[in-house]
Amino acid sequence: MMADSKAKEGDKILFERNSMLIMGEVCKVREESVIVTISKSDAEELKIDTPLTVVSHKNYQIMKSEEGVNVYDN
Repeated sequence: MMADSKAKEGDKILFERNSMLIMGEVCKVREESVIVTISKSDAEELKIDTPLTVVSHKNYQIMKSEEGVNVYDN
């Protein structure tokens, strides 16, 4: 997965972690990465204590919204 452009705060992104596809919302944009809020259930499955995680710009896809439905944009 590679981001065509950098996500903005509030964007929904899709990324892979531990062979799982995870969707989250960007809460902070950094120079080389974004800080993302994921669901509590995804955090538990990933065995992390917080629903915040860091994702490199090169490791996510921005979700596109079409008629109110989030879809994965290849």
